[in-house]
Amino acid sequence: MEEKKKIIFYYPDMYVGGVEMAILNLAKRIYKDYDLYFFYRSISDLELAKEFNKYGIMRNIAGLEPEEECDTLVYCSLWMEKQDNCRKIKAKQRILWAHAIIPPGGNKFYDMGTMRKIDKVVVVSDATRASVPFRLYCGRFDNKIYVINNILNVNEIKEKTELDTPKLNLAKDLNICTVARISHEKGWQRVRRLCYELQNMGIDFKWFIIGEGYIPEQVKRIHLILDNIPQIEFLGKKLNPFPYVKQMDYSALLSDYESWGLAITESKILGVPPIASSFAAASEQIEDDYNGVIVPLKNFDNYRNAAQRIVAGKKLYKQGLVDFDYEKVNEYSIDQWKKIFDMEGE
Repeated sequence: MEEKKKIIFYYPDMYVGGVEMAILNLAKRIYKDYDLYFFYRSISDLELAKEFNKYGIMRNIAGLEPEEECDTLVYCSLWMEKQDNCRKIKAKQRILWAHAIIPPGGNKFYDMGTMRKIDKVVVVSDATRASVPFRLYCGRFDNKIYVINNILNVNEIKEKTELDTPKLNLAKDLNICTVARISHEKGWQRVRRLCYELQNMGIDFKWFIIGEGYIPEQVKRIHLILDNIPQIEFLGKKLNPFPYVKQMDYSALLSDYESWGLAITESKILGVPPIASSFAAASEQIEDDYNGVIVPLKNFDNYRNAAQRIVAGKKLYKQGLVDFDYEKVNEYSIDQWKKIFDMEGE
């Protein structure tokens, strides 16, 4: 029997977020074919650690042995200066898995000593690949850049909606939720503006926010933006947000930038139309006015029109999701990852 290839995923600081879920969802599909290791520097949630341990071995990077070897090392963070200890690893190939759009001035994310060792780059959307900072810092990889959408366990997401039926104080006309980290780039000023327009329309609505923040100063500022809006309710972190999302008319992700927007895909799987700001990747998932609503990133004058479309279209947009089948995307993504891990054609 052929020996399994050893794959190491490294993500420095693990919380319950989109990157961690992307790694975990891939692991669930490939752990029988490869020996998986998950290296980290810190981890905030023991339940998350238990979940990872089902599919491989977790190890703190601080205890790394100099002679550590593997077939593939996958860097899952853009903060390359946090990757120092990984330089000790003898890997046949090194992959940068870019889950985020690189912000302008993104050179601070890169330690060029590490970047010079990268063999291939995987991005989660065409928008990520096309972004100016990404092309500036990763342009030399142009013929070795792979666009692979994140894998989602469709059946598991649907099953998790049945595990709980949280009692929410739902509004009569409209209910929206945002599942996101409480941090500045998630576009809370856009949430406030949409709430303002809905209030002016006399709509009875609620906006639930699921998530937590890790930078106290940012969390405080965001609460100052939103706390005076009576329709907003903070629900905190939920390891299983899907029973909450399922009860909504919409989910909303109004970020300054997103590489893909995992919450949008999850919402579509649950048959809940998404609302998104017009970050580049939004149009890869949402057909505006057909299966969701895209609102402007900056032009708040158009938010009245967006609010009107949101109120009028909540049943119509659900029809646009009837034939949504993400499992086809999953199959293609798994096939692409296996080709990379098996170094096909090399």
